[in-house]
Amino acid sequence: MRVTLRDVAERAGVSPMAVSAVLNGSGSRKVTVTAEKAERIRQAALDLRYQRNSMASAFRQGRTNQVAVVFQNFGRFILRSTYRADVMNGVMEALFPHDYTLSLCPKLMRSGDAEFISDGRFDGILWCRPDLSEASANTLQHASVPIVMMHAPPGTVLGVPTFCADNDGAMRRAVSHLISLGHERIAFVIDPVSEHSVEGHARADALQGAARRAGLPDPETIILTRDHSVLGRYAEPGAPHTALVCFSDELAGFVLESCERFGVKVPDHISVIGFDSSPLCETTTPRLTSVNQPVERMAFDATSHLLSLIRSSEGGEQAAASTSTLYDCQLDVRDSTGPACSYL
Repeated sequence: MRVTLRDVAERAGVSPMAVSAVLNGSGSRKVTVTAEKAERIRQAALDLRYQRNSMASAFRQGRTNQVAVVFQNFGRFILRSTYRADVMNGVMEALFPHDYTLSLCPKLMRSGDAEFISDGRFDGILWCRPDLSEASANTLQHASVPIVMMHAPPGTVLGVPTFCADNDGAMRRAVSHLISLGHERIAFVIDPVSEHSVEGHARADALQGAARRAGLPDPETIILTRDHSVLGRYAEPGAPHTALVCFSDELAGFVLESCERFGVKVPDHISVIGFDSSPLCETTTPRLTSVNQPVERMAFDATSHLLSLIRSSEGGEQAAASTSTLYDCQLDVRDSTGPACSYL
């Protein structure tokens, strides 16, 4: 049975408030404990093997030293993609020196319910790749704890800071590179999960805008289903596109594997571009041309900003103005892009 402050107080012959003042550094400022009483309290705690209840202490102080990291669809860590690990490395680098605990919260991923966001279990929340309805956006806007979003364009939720790739600039570079190789018919490839994310929409819109400004036809959006059979058409003459821009490196890696399975030669039949320029790009066949997104630095910056908001709220200070940071993303050209196929 757990030993309580009251048990220690009874053993030492003092009040529970005196015990709290000595062992937890808390309690009423009016409580004065003599050196002799303090020694009795410490000895009683030692005799009873008292252990401090950190959760109760956190409740009294109004803080938990826990930050939640929410991925809309986390899935699992996989060897082929470092994206999730890069996010977590950036978060940990920012959190751990300040003695914060990191929590991955599946409940928030499923519901986004205000009950779970603002019930006091977290001091702040970093939300990655949000998939927002009008109701959930309203919940985030009025949450009682600081929230920062990653991979959400500026203004996604009024008053909520965002840290995001400059998707417009990234897609302009991708389109410019493809045009230089003679490509005019481009498609955007996304998976069914990412299709619903805020950044999934933003990235598709950015590619469409870049193509229009360059005088190209509007890119088709291909939602890649499980069997990837749609990719087989690029092995034959008359295919509708000469280049595919993928939502992520992870997806682009699957596209390259499926192209090989269907006899589609990359880049001879179709050029492929990924997004992140992760280490995966150097291991694919062919090596993957990709937009270089500084994921780890973005996660570190977003988490550091979240900690500053937490400190401001704890000190009763005026919250900092909403911050929206866009990250310039270069294009790393490798082997998966080449001249547009002449017979298509």
